[in-house]
Amino acid sequence: MINKSSNLIKKVVYPCPNYHTFLIEALGGTRMKKIIFALILGILVIHIKPAFAEENYDWESLNEISDTALQLAKQERFSESAQLLSYFAVKFEEIPIDRNFISLDDYRTITSTYKNAQEVVLNNQITIEEKVRTLTKFRLVVDAMVSEHQPLWGAMESSIMATFSQMKSDIQEGDKQSFQHDFNEFLALYEVIYPSIQVDLDNERIKRMDVHISVVEDKLFEDIPVTSRTKQLDVMEEELKAIFERIKEDEADPSLLWVMISTGSVILLALSYSGWKKYLGEKEKKKETKRETEKE
Repeated sequence: MINKSSNLIKKVVYPCPNYHTFLIEALGGTRMKKIIFALILGILVIHIKPAFAEENYDWESLNEISDTALQLAKQERFSESAQLLSYFAVKFEEIPIDRNFISLDDYRTITSTYKNAQEVVLNNQITIEEKVRTLTKFRLVVDAMVSEHQPLWGAMESSIMATFSQMKSDIQEGDKQSFQHDFNEFLALYEVIYPSIQVDLDNERIKRMDVHISVVEDKLFEDIPVTSRTKQLDVMEEELKAIFERIKEDEADPSLLWVMISTGSVILLALSYSGWKKYLGEKEKKKETKRETEKE
């Protein structure tokens, strides 16, 4: 029974084209078991419905448009990239500003990011590197809206943390020029993911990081003792790590776990109920057989 239950949970959580047929065959054709199947299906519909609602507004299409626009920019096909950005703007305007689809803050963040990309991509005064970086920022924030787990901006952790580590080394070595260069590089990288973390993380965490950056940017930072500067960077580094740890925590989908637990509970309850009824039936049958034997 336990193995049977485990197999059922797998089939419910990872549905195949004929998963409902497998469930009915596994549970049997009795009325009670059909009711149980209906309960399981109801649980799944509750969690799948929001996903269908979002697909009506074609988030995946917007994600693909942003990716293609970035790839074209990398190939220096900026005119085509600009055309895709304009098309994105038209499609994006179709999405209602509603908390079930997109919040007003997220709407403003994405709008600001793609408008910035539009301004940059055809500007001959902007370097190719800066154009690609701006399109990357746009690509990441759209992905942040679409991806529930493992957003693309998390892949920048290694380069950002490596640059930050070099900043700390510069402080220890007393190399002010290298520190300023590495700090500017860190800011450029952090700016690329900034719209994405605005979408994915809470404002308090972002504000704390903003304060740390402001402290290091202040000219007075150079005048404080090395130990104090190092301590400030240590605290800032922990906050930075926490930002990337947050998306790792989100990799385990709580709603999916809830579906597994709920579905498993229903199945186990059904099996227990069926087993109990079978036990009572067999017990009654033995009593009946015993009474007939005694009469003889």
